[in-house]
Amino acid sequence: MYTIEAATSFADKDVGMDHWAGAENLTKRPPLPRLLVILLALFASLIIIFEFSYDLKREVFLQKLVIWLDYGLLATFFFLIGYKVRRNKAPILQQIAAEKAEAAYLLLIVICLIIPRLAAGLVIFRLLVAVFMKGLDTKLGVKILASLSWRPSQTLALSFIALIATGTILLMFPAATIDGKGAPILSALFTMTSASCVAGLAIYDIGVEFTRFGQAVILFGMQAGGLGIMVLSAAFAVLVGGNIPSRRQVGLREVLDISTPEGLRSLIRAVSATTIITELVGAFALFMLWHDYIPRTQDRLWWSIFHAVSAFCNVGLSLSNDSLIPFVNDAGICLVFMMLITLGGVGFFVIADLLNKEVWAIKKPRAIWERLQIQTKVVIVATILLDSLGMMLFLFFEYDGALRGLAADKKILASLFHAISLRSAGFNVVPLANMAAPTIIFSIAFMFIGGSPGSTGGGIKTTTAFVSVMALRAMLRGREEVELFGRRMPSAIVSRSLSIVLVAAMVVGVFLTLLLATQEIAFEKLLFEVVSAFGTVGLTLDTTGALNDVGKFLIILVMYVGRIGPLTLALAIGERKLSQGFRLPKGQIAVG
Repeated sequence: MYTIEAATSFADKDVGMDHWAGAENLTKRPPLPRLLVILLALFASLIIIFEFSYDLKREVFLQKLVIWLDYGLLATFFFLIGYKVRRNKAPILQQIAAEKAEAAYLLLIVICLIIPRLAAGLVIFRLLVAVFMKGLDTKLGVKILASLSWRPSQTLALSFIALIATGTILLMFPAATIDGKGAPILSALFTMTSASCVAGLAIYDIGVEFTRFGQAVILFGMQAGGLGIMVLSAAFAVLVGGNIPSRRQVGLREVLDISTPEGLRSLIRAVSATTIITELVGAFALFMLWHDYIPRTQDRLWWSIFHAVSAFCNVGLSLSNDSLIPFVNDAGICLVFMMLITLGGVGFFVIADLLNKEVWAIKKPRAIWERLQIQTKVVIVATILLDSLGMMLFLFFEYDGALRGLAADKKILASLFHAISLRSAGFNVVPLANMAAPTIIFSIAFMFIGGSPGSTGGGIKTTTAFVSVMALRAMLRGREEVELFGRRMPSAIVSRSLSIVLVAAMVVGVFLTLLLATQEIAFEKLLFEVVSAFGTVGLTLDTTGALNDVGKFLIILVMYVGRIGPLTLALAIGERKLSQGFRLPKGQIAVG
C-alpha cells in the first residue's frame, strides 16, 4: 500500500512484483515526500539509539522523547501512505489486490496501534528491511550475493546462526530487560537459540525478566525460526504474486523436497495463508477466553499474540512462569492450544493436501482418503496413534501422580494435552518434575519422534519413525520391500529414514555423555533434557535452571543441531557427491 524512497517496496524488478498502476512515474516524486522520508529515517535512527543505548525506565526525559518520536514516526508514516494512495489513480481495492503483503503489514500496524511503541517498532522494522533489500539491489549488493555460492543446506544452517546472533545482541541491550542492564551474553544466547530453534527451554522467566521489547525480539525469533528464514522470504515473494528467483527455488526445493517450481509456489502459498490465518484466529480465540484472567486489554492482546505464535510454531515459551498450569481446568483454552499445536506440528505438506479441492470432489470418506497423498495418510495415522497412545499412557501412569487433585474429565483432558504437546510443543498443564519413571521413558521416546516433515516441530519426524518401523516389520516378515498403504517405498527413502534415526541417536548419546561428565544431575533428568532440546520440545524436569555454564552451552548446541537436523548439518559441513565408475564385488558377513 505504500512506497517510500529510502525504503522501497519488497517488490523489485528481479521478482517482477511491481503491480501498481503508474509505477513508471515513481522516479518523478515531488520534494515534499523526499523531505518526509528523510525525517522518517531520522526519527527511526533516534528511536533506535535511545531504545538500545539507555535504560528508559530511569531516564524520564528520554522516555518521553521516545514516545513523542514514536507518535511522529507513525504520523509521518500514515501521511506517506495517504499521499501514495491519493497519487495513485487506481481504485483502493485494486491497489490492495496488487500489494497484498504491504496491505497485510499495514493492517498489522493498525491493529498494534493499541500499543503505539509496538506499532512504531513494526514501522522501524519495515523501514530497515526495505533499506536492506534496496541495498541488495545495488551493484555492491549483487556482487556480494554472487560471491555467496553456498549450498542450500549451508544457507539454511547459516541463516539460523545469523538469526540467533542478531537476537542475542538485541537481548543484551538495556531496553530488553526489566532491570535495565540487558541479559548476560550466555543467557541471551540461550534464550534466543531456544526461541529461534523453537526449542522452548528457558533459564529466564520471560514474562518477568524481559520487557515488552525483549519479548518482541523473542516473538520474532519464534516466528522466523518456526517457519524457516528461507521459507519466509519465498513466502513473502509469492504472497504478492511474484516469482521466486531460480537460485532460491533450487535451494528451497532441496530443503523442502519439492520437485517442481509450481509445487513449491503452491506450498509457499499454503504456508503463508495457513500461518497468518491460524495465528490470527488462535490469538482472537485466546483474547476472548482470557478475558477473566487478564482484564487489561493491552496485556491480554499481547499475551494472545505471543502464545498463539508460540503454540503454532511449537515453541512452548510462555509469559507465565508456570506455563499453562493455571488454565488446566479451562477446557476452552486447552483446546485452542491443542489445535494450534496440532496444526503447526502436522506440517504444511499435509495442510496443503487437505486444502486441495480435488480431494473433496467426491463427498465420501473412502474416496477422500484415497485421494490424499501417501505422506498425508502416514502423518494422520501416526499423529492419531501417538496422541491416543500418549494420552492413555500418561493417564495410566500419572493418575495419582501429576494428575492428582483433578476431576476425572480434567485428567483425561490434561493427558491428551500432554500427549499432543509432548512431541514438540513444550507447554504443560500439570507439573512434570516428579513424573513416574515409566512416564519419563515413553515421554523421551515421543520427544525423539517429534513433529512431521515441513512442520514447525523437531525430532526425527513421524514419517521417519513410521518408515523405520515398517522397515523392521518387512525385515521380520522376510520381505525385501517396505510397503505403506499399498505403495512400495523406494530404498533411498528407507535408507535415509534409518540413517536419520541412527545419526539422531548418536547426537543424543554424544551430548548426553558430555553433560554427564560436566553436570551433577541425575541420568534420567539429563537424558530427558537432551532429548527435549534435540526434539525442540521444551519440556524439562526442572533441569534447565540447574545447569552450569558448560551445560547451558551444550544444550544450546543440541537445540541448534536438533532444529536444522543432523543430516542437514552433515551436508552443510561437506556436501558433495562422489560417483564411481565401477562396482566392487559382493562380500558376506555374519550379523546379529
